[in-house]
Amino acid sequence: MIFRCVALLGVLSATVPLSALAQFQPPPRPVGAPTPLVHTSEAPAIRREKSGTAFFVDGSGHMLTARHAVEDCVRVVVAKEGRAAWARVVALSPRFDIALIDIKRTWGLAAVFPRSVTVAANDMVFAAAYDTLPGMVGRGGMIANSTVAPSMGSGEAGHLAIDSTVTFGASGAPVLDGRGLVEGVVSRRTSINRVLAVGAAEAKAFLAANGVRVEEDDRPQIAGSASRANRAASISAHVTCLQN
Repeated sequence: MIFRCVALLGVLSATVPLSALAQFQPPPRPVGAPTPLVHTSEAPAIRREKSGTAFFVDGSGHMLTARHAVEDCVRVVVAKEGRAAWARVVALSPRFDIALIDIKRTWGLAAVFPRSVTVAANDMVFAAAYDTLPGMVGRGGMIANSTVAPSMGSGEAGHLAIDSTVTFGASGAPVLDGRGLVEGVVSRRTSINRVLAVGAAEAKAFLAANGVRVEEDDRPQIAGSASRANRAASISAHVTCLQN
């Protein structure tokens, strides 16, 4: 399945002040295709920083994000609404670009996945990097200007293909359908207008294999006119990966 979309966000565990992250400089955009949707920078002290998005999948602090956003990290930091915590990387998917991290406590709400009814062609979806959500939430309304395309290219099995110009920082962000249910996890950009997201079925199977039980429902989690950005902000957080 292919979508047209805007972008989403990331996560971590052992509480640290947000000021502790101030030493790391904002990173430039990486280039190349396919392009991971994370920020990357090289600091003078041979330290690199990547940032993305993660979202809570249960009430115990487990979060789902992109594997490349937290792989090979010395530390992973999750930040949300003035709070920050060290995160533990629990598992990396060997097949898909998704990872499970844990901060021991859920901030906000946990995601709800579809039980059986999934998106179809022309359905609207929403995705955005966590850092872009506060402004969107302030505007209110329904921010979901992407649609599912009727087919997808070869070599993309297990993914949602999205026609989008999503920005960096969206790696690991949830893709929400019109009901506020998670239909995928933003992975990478393969061209200027094409983004792949790991599908909900693959994400649920990965979480189940690692002992995480998620909530599933086919009923709407938000009112028809409610903001998808508000729903995304309630389950998401910013993730920073610190590397040597």
